[in-house]
Amino acid sequence: MSDTVDVVDLVSKLLDSGKYKEVLSVHNDEKYASSFKDNCWDMISVAVSKIQDETIVIKPSLYSTCEELLAIIVQKATPEEALLEFIEQVEVAKNDAQFGIVLTPLQQLLKKLTAKRGRSLEWSLNSISTYVENIPTPEFQLEGKARLLAECDPDIRRIIRVYSLIPPFYQPFIEELKAPESNVRTKQIIAAFLISLLGKPLIYLDLDVENNEQSEARLCCATIVKDICSLEKNILKFLEYVEICNKPDSKLKSVSDEEKAPYDHKEKLNMLTLSGLYYVVLASQFDLPDNAIPQVYTTEYVVHTGLLCVIYLLNCPEYGPQSKGLTLCQALVKRLSTNASQTLLSAAVHFNLCKALINVAIFSSYDSLRKTAVNTIRNHINCFEYGGRCMLIKYIISTSNHSGMIGYAITQLKNAIDDAFKETEMPPCFTYPQMMDLVKKVCHMPHGAQSDLMELSDQIISVLNFLRYLVIRDKANVTGIKECYSYIESYYLTTLRNALNLSKAHYEVKLKDVREGTDLVETKVSINVGGNPLDSIPDEQKIEIINSALNCFHLMDGLVARLSECITVNNVNI
Repeated sequence: MSDTVDVVDLVSKLLDSGKYKEVLSVHNDEKYASSFKDNCWDMISVAVSKIQDETIVIKPSLYSTCEELLAIIVQKATPEEALLEFIEQVEVAKNDAQFGIVLTPLQQLLKKLTAKRGRSLEWSLNSISTYVENIPTPEFQLEGKARLLAECDPDIRRIIRVYSLIPPFYQPFIEELKAPESNVRTKQIIAAFLISLLGKPLIYLDLDVENNEQSEARLCCATIVKDICSLEKNILKFLEYVEICNKPDSKLKSVSDEEKAPYDHKEKLNMLTLSGLYYVVLASQFDLPDNAIPQVYTTEYVVHTGLLCVIYLLNCPEYGPQSKGLTLCQALVKRLSTNASQTLLSAAVHFNLCKALINVAIFSSYDSLRKTAVNTIRNHINCFEYGGRCMLIKYIISTSNHSGMIGYAITQLKNAIDDAFKETEMPPCFTYPQMMDLVKKVCHMPHGAQSDLMELSDQIISVLNFLRYLVIRDKANVTGIKECYSYIESYYLTTLRNALNLSKAHYEVKLKDVREGTDLVETKVSINVGGNPLDSIPDEQKIEIINSALNCFHLMDGLVARLSECITVNNVNI
């Protein structure tokens, strides 16, 4: 036992004192030869512990000595025992230099274990996955051209550095699998590992081809994708696993981790990693082998299953996944033929997509992503025939609960009807009685005359413009809009006029109070603007806000008057 302590302690002290030649000669010393071989396990951790991120720069001799010492241990140690220690050193590495220095000896040990490599290789790759996934996720606030600076971020530089170390480790094993009698399970083990690398943290990096096609992050990703394609010729086969991940009551047989097939491990193939895979394969313009995407799958299947990945990415709060979700969504929508059948909307995925896009358009922290989400909503709507467009627009109006988004949906409805007027026959979804249903849906004031008109301003202005357009455009009453005039006047315009009168009076009293200085002494009227109380702010700002609201009310008044005039001009008996 004393010999064991002596040789390990000796090696550690020699490394600390810079006696590197002596370190590398210990195993040849008859006094320590036997003990060295018996204690290789402990010396692995000693050698690795001496390495810090800056060691290769400030103490290159120490780094190279530790490298050589680990290579000697690979030759002297019992492979199975040394393998377990190297695997653990990968998982518990305290810095990237320790992670990197262990990969080569680990690879050499695996090469020696040709007969029993399968499980050992899987353990080794799992340890690498553990280390990679524990790297902190970068979150940058850069947009537009400033995104080109992202790769200067220390966290992103670290991710790229670690990812660059991984292909040299696994590629020799891929080369061996090119033989005709190669092991299918080993092939799947490596492929599952590579797919997992497309999840955290790589998915948080900017891989947009428009920013920098030759960025280091894209080059790392390109290597991984190329190697996946070399292992699995049909990349679309993994769409099946996307479906499995979205089945809440999946009836998979309960088996131990050792009995599971490599692709059944959820820590490898899950919605994050599969979404990363299909972003790369379907949307990010990486060079793929011609046979990687076979044409035997229906467009409907590829789009609907791919949209599950889009929805998952859009529901992530970070820039990277949201951006990739939008890019993938745009690519998938383009795959649908122009005027796609509304029967495709029997799949709930389209409505779930709408919901996810609306959330990004309203709540994303990034202005560029909000704008892209709005454009993507329009593109998604417009890829369908008129019946499908109408269904999606009605869904947005019913569920978004946001005046601006509802107003945008009503504008899309107006544009769809304008396109429909160019057809030889008006689509049934835009004719009476369906038109009456549309009018009732858009002419909705949740609290009648008591509604907050400022909160609903975008929606109301869009409704008034839509109705005025329809009254003026459809003099022949193709849509049956004339049958809706009575409802528009008696329900919507009457209610809106009353609401405007109440709101204007309300705000004018408040303006008078603020100007006369009585607002601070006695609050005669309290006002919420967009749900926020108009208190505790300077009087000048209060006056500005109230005047802006009054101007908005006057605009609405004018639009109501013009709409009523248009209806009267059309000689309708209201």
